[in-house]
Formats: sequence, structure tokens, C-alpha cells
Amino acid sequence: MTAAQKHALRLREIRSRMTEISELPDDQVTPEIRSEAERLTGEYQTVETRLAAATVAEDTEQRTDPGGDALDPEIRERNEIRSRASLGNFLLASLQGRVPAGAEAEYAAAFGATPGQIPIDLWEEGRPAATPETRDATAAPATGTGVTVAPVQPYIFAPSIAPRLGIDMPSVGTGGYSEMTITTPLPAAPKAKGADADDTAGALTAVTANPRRISARMSVTLEDVASIGAANFESALRQNVSTALSDEYDDQCINGDGVAPNVEGLIAQLTNPANPGAKATFALFLKAAADQIDGLWATMLTEVGIVTNVDAYRLSAQVFRANSADLSFSDYARQALGAWWTNKRMPETPGDGADENIARGIVRRMGRPGLRTASHPTWGTISIDDIYTGSRSGQRHFTVHALVGHKVLIVQPDAYDLVEFKVA
Repeated sequence: MTAAQKHALRLREIRSRMTEISELPDDQVTPEIRSEAERLTGEYQTVETRLAAATVAEDTEQRTDPGGDALDPEIRERNEIRSRASLGNFLLASLQGRVPAGAEAEYAAAFGATPGQIPIDLWEEGRPAATPETRDATAAPATGTGVTVAPVQPYIFAPSIAPRLGIDMPSVGTGGYSEMTITTPLPAAPKAKGADADDTAGALTAVTANPRRISARMSVTLEDVASIGAANFESALRQNVSTALSDEYDDQCINGDGVAPNVEGLIAQLTNPANPGAKATFALFLKAAADQIDGLWATMLTEVGIVTNVDAYRLSAQVFRANSADLSFSDYARQALGAWWTNKRMPETPGDGADENIARGIVRRMGRPGLRTASHPTWGTISIDDIYTGSRSGQRHFTVHALVGHKVLIVQPDAYDLVEFKVA
């Protein structure tokens, strides 16, 4: 049993016990049971974090080395060079108007990065380097073919909620990127003796993404420039760039309307449900979650994950089921659902118009682990340009650009949906 499987099993055990506790009459809830519930709540959060980490680690290991053999010598060499390369040295070279030298030059050359560009894998320290992998597709459609690569979760976007929504972020070397899905499956049916089997042809449908730019502005002081190369400053630089880009990436990944230069995000591609007529109660929150069970992508509540906007989550923490005054829906959902959470990047609740007081949530059906449901490609480098001096304040400014797909590619549309709650 893998680490991820062990953590998933423990989560089920905790949910089961918490459900039993939640259904106990008030007079049977002893101090020991309350203490147990508090301990299980803390353990649940810890195990959930470990499950996410183990899933990413095992997925990366499987895709990088599916046969279980040692890493390819070329990849091992890239890892070694990356351990010596420094983001600070890339910035220092830009400040001095020269190309990087030493390990930075070797690392840039390994990824075909031109002067002014930094391999995005520099943010993958501690993981195997991602090597673009070109694959041929059998019976590919006439359009939508392109470069496909092994998926990588770039650490530069790690604070983003994309991984929690099941969105892979493959690294693309060059060209467009496409995902292909079998949309017309081969038929199967019982036949009489001697009868021919159906021979309807299957069909592949491609979704394609082309590069679009997300930019952030980073400033460093002259004192910081003098510190470039120091270990603590190197860490601060990485965090600065990662936070700046991932913050905007979140907004585009969820709310982007697809009108250039915006990315076409998840919400813009999902069907807008009918507005609810009544303010959400415990029962209506539960119904909205239960309605997402389809028997294929979600076979039970624990395979339904929902991220809502802040207003809907706040309300869920204040509504209680009829026979309990100490179990809000948010508490219940943490035990019974695969995920119930909020994020500041979810769209705000409209205050007027046809959608007044209607809060949105994104549904992720998580019952088919191992299948890619969505992806958003990133191109292999980030670039730095427009270096200006704020002479009066002793500052230097960098504009950092990352290339991502012009849309989030929903590979399995049935794995996602929108849900709405009336909050006032």
C-alpha cells in the first residue's frame, strides 16, 4: 500500500468516526467524546495535507520514472546543475546587462532558455527535473494536435488553488499544447450466437491551448542587490516571484473570461445553473452537495469537493441542522464531503441585478483518482525585462513574465460543475 493510499484510508476512518459522533444525542456526548472529536478534527487536517503531498510525490515519481528504474543520466545531471544554480545570479546578470555564467548558463542551455529567460524548473528544487516528452497519438483528429509533455506541478504556482481543483500544470517545451479525450466510446452489447459485434468507430476530441502571458512586477533595493547570492535572500526572491505570479494566476484560472489578454478560466466554461429562490439552509447546502453525485465521477459524498466564495462559506458556518445546535453545515461538510472550503479568488456575491445575493461555488467530483480531469499548460521559462532604477529610493524593478495556456483545458467535463447559493 502506498503512502497516499494509507492516508486516504485513514481519512475514511476519521470521517466515519466523526459521522458517528455527529449523530449521537446531546446527552450521550461526554467530555471524552468531545475531546476525541477535537483530536480527530486536527488529525483530519494533518492527514489531508499529507495525502496531497504524497499524491503529488507519487504522481511525479511515476511519470518521471514509470518503470521504477534509476533516473536517466541526463535528468540526473540536470538535477545536479539545478542544485548549483541560483535565481539571484540570474537577476544579477540582468542587472549587469550580461548573460549568466557558470551553473546558471549550463542550466539555461539545458532548457533552451535565451538571455533574459529563467527555466521555470528552477522553482522545482528538491524534485526530479521535468523533461518535455513528445508522444504520438493513435488515430488523432485532423486538428488539435501539438506538443504534449509529462505533467509537472511548477512550484512557482504552488500557492495557487489549481492543484486542489485537480488541474495539472504540464510543462511545455515549445509550440501549442493539446489534450485528447475519447468522446465516442466503442459500443458493447450482448449478441446472439453467430451475430456480429457492433463496429461503430470511436472518436477522439482535442482541446488546445496556446501561450498567454501573466506578468508581475518585482522590486529589490540596492541593499538587496548586494545580498544576491546569500541563501536567505535567494529564498526571499523565490517566494516573492512565486507569490506575485500565483496570486494573479489564481484569479485568471478561476475568473478569467477568455477575452484577450485574459485566460479562459473554469467558471467561464461551466454551465451556469438556475438561481436558487430561497436563502440557503443546512438542508439546501446538503442537497446542493448530494445533487453532485452522478454514480460515475462521484459515488458518495466523500467524493464531492466544493470551493465556494467567502459569503457562502460564512453562511454555512452559521446554519445548523434541525436537531442540533452545535453542528453547523461547515463542520458537517468537513466530515462528510471530500472538501468544503473557500478561497478569496472565488467571485464576490453580486449586490444587485439578476444574480443579486447569489454566491457561486465550483464542484469537483473526485471519484476517479488517477485520471486527468483538467490541465493548464505552462511554457518552460519565465522572462525578466524592463529593469528600471528608482534612484531616489535606491530600488531596482523587474517585470517578470510567465507563459500559460490561453484557457484551462477541461479534459473531463463531467468532473466539474457550478453550484449556487442564495446568501441573503
